This record gives sequence, structure tokens and C-alpha cells, in this order.
Amino acid sequence: MLSNIKGQERAINILKNIISSEKIAQSYLFYGLSGIGKLTTAFEFAKAVNCSNQKNYDCCDNCSSCHKIDHFSHPDIHFVFPTPKYEISADGEYKKEKDQLQVQNFIEQMKFTPYLRYQFSKATSIQIDTIRNLERKICFKPNEGKYRIIIIVEADKMTRGAANAFLKTLEEPPNYAIIILTTTKFSALLPTIISRCQKIKFNSVSSEIIENHLIKNYNVDKIQAKIISRISNGNVAKAISMSQTEIAEARDIALDFINFIIEKDFEGINDFSDNFRQNRNEDLLKEILDFIILWFGDLIYLIYNSEKIVNIDQKDNLMKFYQKTELSEKNIREIIDLIEKAKHLISGHINFELIAIDTFFQIYKRVYQNQKR
Repeated sequence: MLSNIKGQERAINILKNIISSEKIAQSYLFYGLSGIGKLTTAFEFAKAVNCSNQKNYDCCDNCSSCHKIDHFSHPDIHFVFPTPKYEISADGEYKKEKDQLQVQNFIEQMKFTPYLRYQFSKATSIQIDTIRNLERKICFKPNEGKYRIIIIVEADKMTRGAANAFLKTLEEPPNYAIIILTTTKFSALLPTIISRCQKIKFNSVSSEIIENHLIKNYNVDKIQAKIISRISNGNVAKAISMSQTEIAEARDIALDFINFIIEKDFEGINDFSDNFRQNRNEDLLKEILDFIILWFGDLIYLIYNSEKIVNIDQKDNLMKFYQKTELSEKNIREIIDLIEKAKHLISGHINFELIAIDTFFQIYKRVYQNQKR
């Protein structure tokens, strides 16, 4: 239900007002950061406008139409997403069985939770053949519902040819059709596509909402939920994903890294960095740096508002670190900035071992530069 989507009250109110006024546009563009509920909202909006038992301008979640949309089996709802360049027949079917299986795996994952995505083995895009197939489908009136609805996720991944072909669909869609585009890259869309859509912005979700969501729906303990909600930076998908994996390893390594700095343990940091020379685990290194950022962020909270400290179980160690290093807020923010830059370098496939060593010594220099020797 639209009412169950947390953290996007503004967007939800706009959509409910649209339903109540019965002034439903033919095309919408949901845009904002990744993992904040754009696609979930698109499906819930589709359920609401086609619901046979609508209540308070929202779906009932119990009728046949709602159940079919939840199970991706409604004949009037068409879901389009980027895939590798598969061969498609004139009827829109995937010619190769292995390609169809990968697409089905993506959809099955979406049924389980729209926040987690099946990862294809190759680069993905939305091809012109897919758009042409949509053009054929949109010509037919709805079979069961009031509207035929097309939901295109990551619309910015349309190829140039697909985007140009899609413009024709957007120019004069039939009055029984609703087209919903979602994107994290607003500026990557053709201006002519943007201009033809009613735009609805989605904001990052507050850490408090994410924390409560993890505790209530995923049985995450309070300390872990607080840590994950802060690291996720408003990204619900990332938070849920982290709650389903083991984050203890990354956090423990991050705490070891902090201890290397406190103890001036150069041998320890050499072993740490050597590990990433042998095992280029990008995701693990990013998670470790996230935890280190969280640690230094907590030092600022320690100064101004200790109630907001995330690493609750590390409060004594935070105090010892702060008293030993006497870092100013300016120093701490400089350290956080340099760690963020290190994370950016990881995405650029720079030598992970050198990133780890350089990050250590850059932090080490700022920690001890003002201390008397």
C-alpha cells in the first residue's frame, strides 16, 4: 500500500491527491537516489489506480488485481528493466532459454523484495526492440483493470535508439495508459523525455526510519540497526542488504585499523594492506572504510551530542581515542573527507593495497601532527 511506504510522505501525498482528484497524467518520472522506494511506489501506485476496492485513495491489498500485481501476473501491468542485449522475438519473447531464465530470476527476486536486485552477468541496457514491443502492447485497451500501466525502471539506461523511439510513445499515449519511469540519473535522460513527464522527486530516507524498519521487519538488534542505518546514507536497499549479510567482519577489521593508529602499529597495517593485494575484495574494503568513517563521525558526536553516537558499545574506546589524540573537529572532518576520497579511488580500480596504506598514513599524519613529541 502507498500508506506503508515510509520516508516518502511528500511523494505519497502527491500521488494520493492525484488519485483523489481523478486527474491522472499519462506519464510520470520518479527520480532520486538509489534504494529509496521509487520502484516500490510505482507498483503501489499501479495497484491503487487499478484496485477494485480502493480505500482512502489507496489499494486494498486484498483484491484479485492487487494480488496479481504483487505476483507480476497482471495482464495490464508491464514491467521493463535493463538486461543484457538478448535476442527478442516479434512477440517480445526471449529466444534463448538461458536468457529467459535470467530475466525470470530477476523478477523472482523482485517478488521477494524490490530492494534487492538480481545481478545479470553482463552489462545491461534497455534496447529499442523492447520499446517497440511496448508500443505494440500499449495500443490495446486494458484487459482487466482501468489502466494499462508501463513501469520502466532505470529509464536512463535506454539506448539512444530506444530513447528516441520511446518519445513517440510519450507524445500521444492513449488515455487508458499510464507510463511510470524511475531513475537515479535525472540528467542522463533526454530533455524531451523529462519535459513530457510529471516529475516527482524522492528524498533519501532518514536514519531513524531505516533503523526502525530494520528492527521491526528484519529482526535486527538495536545496535546493529543503528550502525547500518547510518552507513546506508538514506538508502533503504543498501540497509536491507547489509542486514542480510554478515557485517561483523568488516566492523572488526575497521576497529583493528583504528587500533593500528592508536598503537602506531606499522606491522599491523602492512598485514592489513597485504590482504587486499592478495584478495581484491572491493565491497569489503568499502565497508571497512564506511565503518572507519562512522568511528570518526562518532568522535564529533562525542564532543557535541554523545546521545547520537552510533558505536554505542565502543563509547569507552572512543573517549580514550579522543583524549589521546586531542583531535579538533576540523581535523576529524579532514580525515572523513580523505576516507571518502579513498572510497572513490576504489571504484576506479586503483591498487587496493596502496589505497589501504596511503589511507592509514594520511590519517596517522593528521592524528599526530598537532601532538607534542
